[in-house]
Amino acid sequence: MTHTNRFDLDLKFGQKKENELQEALEGLIECKADRLCQKTGNVFVEVESRGKPSGINVTEATHQAYCLVKEKRKKDIWVLIPTDIVKKIMVKYPIKKGGDNYTSKGHIIPKEKLLNLSI
Repeated sequence: MTHTNRFDLDLKFGQKKENELQEALEGLIECKADRLCQKTGNVFVEVESRGKPSGINVTEATHQAYCLVKEKRKKDIWVLIPTDIVKKIMVKYPIKKGGDNYTSKGHIIPKEKLLNLSI
């Protein structure tokens, strides 16, 4: 929908988006805090741990919430993305070892790609 100068249409559009957010927040959300994303520029999307499927490959969550942690910032930035969209884009990026003691594997997605999705 394009911007209009009609309050009634803009209000209707805004209310629709508010309802979409409310539905997402009432659903099951998997939250991940990535302490290294500011250093590496990437978000780690876990798919396996200790040789078994894990993370996004086994989640029942409808949405993934990524906390882009930055030291000394009083409040961090959260990115909320439907799980099915993360699954679609993650396959475009390499799988690397990571996590505690490098016992997990996951896709390395540039954080800017999560912020500029065009799916």
